[in-house]
Amino acid sequence: MDDNSIFKRFWKWIMNHFFKTFLILFLIQVLIVLLGQNIPFSIIVISFLILTTYVFVFLITHIGMNIKKLLHHELKFSEIIIVYISSVTFIVLLFSILYLTMTFIGAGYIKYGSCIDNIQITRSLIESDPLHVDSIVQYPYFSAITFFSVGFGDICPMGLSKLIAMLNALIGNAFTVLILAIAITNYSTNLGNSRKDKKEK
Repeated sequence: MDDNSIFKRFWKWIMNHFFKTFLILFLIQVLIVLLGQNIPFSIIVISFLILTTYVFVFLITHIGMNIKKLLHHELKFSEIIIVYISSVTFIVLLFSILYLTMTFIGAGYIKYGSCIDNIQITRSLIESDPLHVDSIVQYPYFSAITFFSVGFGDICPMGLSKLIAMLNALIGNAFTVLILAIAITNYSTNLGNSRKDKKEK
């Protein structure tokens, strides 16, 4: 039997049973953290990255599926809205994971108040900063306001999180333009079809 087909089937099963696999990986992560005194920090980081990579790939797969649906020009307006909302939710969660990962590995973080440039970001700096965001709810909030280019200014990115914020905003703008273009194309296609049907009658 072809190894490639075995891998594809295994991956399909994993993606179809996302919540079961996620729960297993999450429980492994919790056990590793609970036994953290006896386990090297590198193992904790690797297990966290495996968990976040899995969720990351799951979200990207579903965003891709939604974009394929959007590019199918026979969707009704209500279906476009549903696909748009679910896609935005997935993208916001995706960037939330990226911000959280930057904080976890000490490459960047998000903080309340103004940003300071030209400082070396480390885990100890993040932990010692009293303004660093430590509430998990704030990550999707920051991801969403960046996606929609609202920019309240209450939270700002530091270190590599700045690059992620730029990408977050770029995708937000590009995705909104894509949806608008698809909605206009669908409308004009449906209008053309209805006029053609009237002429034939």
